[in-house]
Amino acid sequence: MANNIATLGFGRDVFETEHEAFRESARRFMRDKVEPNVKQWEKDGFFPAELFREAGRAGLLCAAIPPEYGGGGGDKRHHLILHEEHAYTPAANSLEGGLLTDFVSFALYDWGTEEQRKQWLPFFAEGHGIAEIGLSEPGAGSDAQGIKTYARRDGDDWIINGQKAWITNGPIMTVLLCVARTKPVGEPDGLTVFIVPMDAKGVSRQTTDLMVKSCGGVGEIFLDDVRVPADAILGGVEGKGLKIALDLINVGRVCTAARAIAASEVALELTTEYTKDRRAFGQAIFDFQNTQFQLASVATEIAAGRAFVDRAISQMTRGELSNAEAAKLRLFCSEAEGRIMDICLQLHGGIGYSNEHIISKLYALARVHRIYGGTSEIMRTVIARSL
Repeated sequence: MANNIATLGFGRDVFETEHEAFRESARRFMRDKVEPNVKQWEKDGFFPAELFREAGRAGLLCAAIPPEYGGGGGDKRHHLILHEEHAYTPAANSLEGGLLTDFVSFALYDWGTEEQRKQWLPFFAEGHGIAEIGLSEPGAGSDAQGIKTYARRDGDDWIINGQKAWITNGPIMTVLLCVARTKPVGEPDGLTVFIVPMDAKGVSRQTTDLMVKSCGGVGEIFLDDVRVPADAILGGVEGKGLKIALDLINVGRVCTAARAIAASEVALELTTEYTKDRRAFGQAIFDFQNTQFQLASVATEIAAGRAFVDRAISQMTRGELSNAEAAKLRLFCSEAEGRIMDICLQLHGGIGYSNEHIISKLYALARVHRIYGGTSEIMRTVIARSL
């Protein structure tokens, strides 16, 4: 591991003292509880649900939720720090989605009824519940209007039928916030969010086989005549599904961008260290001008990305981050990460293509960051509409 990784992420002016302390706790947790176990979890295909309970006891879950609901009383910057610390701890990248489930807590706190907040938020903060939001489907991802999962009223209940895809922690999750259509396509306010326990009758799942070896676990969720009561509607009001999803998207795009730059920083540190140690033709690989120029370009892209991320964090904290700015950020940082990982792997030579070296894993995981929260093409569409 590169010597300077221990300092990454600290000392930035968008964070306060409490955030620095939270980062230290998160980094220690990743190193002590995650890193020693990753290889076994990779063999298993997913990490144990007990990890959530340990994270809850460490105060890492729902850190942005007020204490009266079991949270840490912080803000969304705490959640963003968890994203960065996944990346700053190289082995923890195998978790990918991992402990990053606070999007559900944001939705419950911002949109839920008081009863729903009291019922669910302490449960998630303690790590006893693992929740995800079900927006994507096999035929609908970036375009939420294409959602086909349908809920129909049956007396005082709702019956849900459909399929959700690309659900992080799918093999171990306990609660799904299911975005379902409650009105025909084309009608306004046609989507509604339902709180669906995974042990409800008619719910089943299967694990998705990904191109990258990961222990985070991604799956598909199938809903076959799943009956839920009326009070399972998030916020108790129909038709808010699209607004709830859009409310979370900007935060997700900032987090993905921050994670992309953090992983790029790690790649730069690892590659600089490797090229200084590795020799070819009688000199260190780092001493070749081509190597120096390549790494100089990488360092410059990271500096630009970091400034972009920190500006977005400030805007997000003030409630001023627009959809277009979040899209620009996600687009720039994820595309830059792809270029950076390609350069860094190339400078490692053959060993970079081996799964025994962390750079190969960083390279593979970087690819999906151009898809998370909407593809790069969707980002360009959002940006173009703002011009």
